[in-house]
Amino acid sequence: MKQVIYCLVAIVLMSQPLFAQEENVVEKWNTPYPVQAVEGEVFAGFSFPADSYHHATAKASMEFGLALRYNFPNSPFDFGLQVAFTTVQRDIPVTGQYPESQTNRILSLTATGAYNFRQGHKVNPFAGIGIGVGRMDVVGDAPYWVKGTNILFVPKIGCEFWGFLRVYASAHIIRKGFNSLDVGIGFVIGGRKKRMQ
Repeated sequence: MKQVIYCLVAIVLMSQPLFAQEENVVEKWNTPYPVQAVEGEVFAGFSFPADSYHHATAKASMEFGLALRYNFPNSPFDFGLQVAFTTVQRDIPVTGQYPESQTNRILSLTATGAYNFRQGHKVNPFAGIGIGVGRMDVVGDAPYWVKGTNILFVPKIGCEFWGFLRVYASAHIIRKGFNSLDVGIGFVIGGRKKRMQ
């Protein structure tokens, strides 16, 4: 949890000088600019267990995925689909033995929606949520085996810089032992600000 808070503070601090460098615009700071309709993103980051699980010690793990989004014309909203692979890792104590490492993983498909606070600007904070399904399982011969499919919620906040670099913090909410907090970066193709006529 501390890592996520540190990441959010860093995002805010990084965005301040860029706000100052933004072009001299008479319109309100959050007036959306027209952008390209479709954009794709590849992202990767670190994931951390979001809940306690059999007195285990949390460890950092990873997540990565792809997203495709449609930007509604003359609007700060976007809608899309996201495929992600997320893992959470823990050291679980076993009586009379060294702790065993257990990695729980999720392969997810979600429909996403987000609000872009400064669509088309060099600095564009965003907030959104994804709703979908996740396939859960456990890697190897672990102490607590789980396998199944469940509904998944993925709240996400972050900031897009220069139209192609995203820094984000998110959560995967699906089932105890598999819930995660995530931080990472994404690279965007498309969705750039349209040239003014």
